[in-house]
Amino acid sequence: MINFSKNIIGHQNIIDKLLHKFQNNTLHNSLIFFGQNGIGKTTLAFNFISKILKIIDNNNYNNHISLLYKNSHPNIRYITRSYDEAKDKTSEYISIDQIRGLNNFISQSSFNNVPKFIIFDSADNFNKNSSNSLLKILEEPSNNTYFILISHQLSNILPTIRSRCIKFYFNKPSKDIFYDIIKNQNVDINNANIDFLYLLSNGSPGTAIKISTDKMNDLYNSIIDITIPNKNDLSKKIFDLSEYVSHFSNDEYKVFLMLLRFILINIIKNNLGILSEFTTLNNESTITKLISFEILEFIDNNEKDLFIYNLDKKIFCLNIFIPLKKSYE
Repeated sequence: MINFSKNIIGHQNIIDKLLHKFQNNTLHNSLIFFGQNGIGKTTLAFNFISKILKIIDNNNYNNHISLLYKNSHPNIRYITRSYDEAKDKTSEYISIDQIRGLNNFISQSSFNNVPKFIIFDSADNFNKNSSNSLLKILEEPSNNTYFILISHQLSNILPTIRSRCIKFYFNKPSKDIFYDIIKNQNVDINNANIDFLYLLSNGSPGTAIKISTDKMNDLYNSIIDITIPNKNDLSKKIFDLSEYVSHFSNDEYKVFLMLLRFILINIIKNNLGILSEFTTLNNESTITKLISFEILEFIDNNEKDLFIYNLDKKIFCLNIFIPLKKSYE
């Protein structure tokens, strides 16, 4: 089952442009939807495909939609990182076997003359082998087959793949649209918290919904607590936090790093006397501007390796706060 909203809020200009190109037979076979995570790129991809299905075969539209969102439509493939039941974890990359497995699908005749669509979510998760395998497919596009690559960071995609695709940039939503999306998801968040989540998530509804869980609220409070420590309990607080996040999935750990970045950046703003919309940070924070920059620098320099090489998340967290611990020695 595909857990995406069937309704698209915002990005109407992109939908209109895609439909116009399709109806005029000028839609490129390979597309990249890029922009920050959680702002509706994949939701729009499915919504766009649903509109194509309605145009092509309106009489069977309801059946098409049912199959589309059950991830069982014969003309559509939704490719994401596979789940390894034996290891009880999601793989780090979209594998070369997943790409090669598309060859039969691409070569087969289209069901009911409906176009074939392949969505990669996300294309940031290709490794070198799977990237090169996809590149070979894109170099010889098949008639009536469209590739949609979802990307949260365009630079993560090989330049040779990017050059073969038409790119559509997704802006983050305005506050009003952000509010509408959150409310449409039936998430129980009051308006004051939505204001805070808009700032914290940089306008990403998908990220905001993830952050709004009790687990992430506890995490946020734990990080805040570390910013106002005393010498006697600092080591324990850092150790407890590191142990807690060591069990996170990669996606959860990325949210942890995002929360930490947000807090540190606002501490720096407070130290510099810069007014910010975010005013709930405790003024008792003992982290200086220099320590904040050191921690941010460590995260920026090492985050990519953490996920590429599957480094120990507990050790990584302990290393993050070394500058803070040193300041108390």
